[in-house]
Amino acid sequence: NVVLFGERGAGKSSLINMLVGQDVSSPSNPDLAPFASRGYAVDVGGREVVVWDSVGLQKGEHHDTLSEGATRNLQGLIQNIHSGLNLLLFCVNAARVSEALGINYDAFYSIIGGKKVPIVLIVTGLEDKDPMEGWWKENEAEFKRHGLTFDGHACITTTRGKPLRDGPGHRHDEQYEQSKLAVKELI
Repeated sequence: NVVLFGERGAGKSSLINMLVGQDVSSPSNPDLAPFASRGYAVDVGGREVVVWDSVGLQKGEHHDTLSEGATRNLQGLIQNIHSGLNLLLFCVNAARVSEALGINYDAFYSIIGGKKVPIVLIVTGLEDKDPMEGWWKENEAEFKRHGLTFDGHACITTTRGKPLRDGPGHRHDEQYEQSKLAVKELI
């Protein structure tokens, strides 16, 4: 069991769709309860893994904590995963990295009872970065400065981009396929 989390707009639904291989998840509806979630079966090297897609994180009244509803629903999700939690995927959009990352990171670890479960970082929105991994080299120190450590990371795109004018395919097909492999290897 893998729980995918991150702020609204981070690319969680697009990541799920990429991993599953079809459009099965859509961006969260702001009217839904935070951490309303759904599990999706993903084939990872011939092994079925359930990736739980959570609604985007909602901050508390002062934007320095998760809302009570988000905390309560996350606790319920963790308790309802009967066969245990194996991995946390923290999804962030490269263009929207903010101070809230630390709040979300700390909230997950406090709710699951400490760093008993590995956490990996998925950075989306890097289709125009060449190489995509270069983003991590430029930003890793900032994460460490805030005390955010990860058991691994992947710098990816979750979009194929616009269709090519001069033939079949899409502008970012190669990066998309590389991204899918990178995330599955990380899992």
